[in-house]
Amino acid sequence: MIKQIVCLALFGVSCLAQAEWDVPIAATTEANYYADPDTKRSSAVPSVWILADYHRPQHRGDHDPDYMSAKVLNEADCVAGNLRMVSSIYYSLAMGKGDALNFSTLTSEWGRPAPRSPSASVYEYLCPKK
Repeated sequence: MIKQIVCLALFGVSCLAQAEWDVPIAATTEANYYADPDTKRSSAVPSVWILADYHRPQHRGDHDPDYMSAKVLNEADCVAGNLRMVSSIYYSLAMGKGDALNFSTLTSEWGRPAPRSPSASVYEYLCPKK
């Protein structure tokens, strides 16, 4: 069973490698953020993969190598105004290229995005005001 889950996760990672990151979501002094419109799912809990492309190497933990980009699957609760991360993949090079250094499926708690933050931009992309 574990082998099947790992194979499925690796298949998902390989599919994400083909993504076109042409929808800019936000830009900060630390990173540029892009959405993959092909992965946007509209439902009761909409979701999308976001690429964070960092300007400088990022440190994740004492035993993990530095990374230059990360792909994060985000979900939104448009009624409550909350966002959460469902899974993430960290890459050695910019724009989601290079080696996949770490893969996490730890779903974060729901939280309200800070105003004018990249998370707020992701939320607005998933939950546009009508």
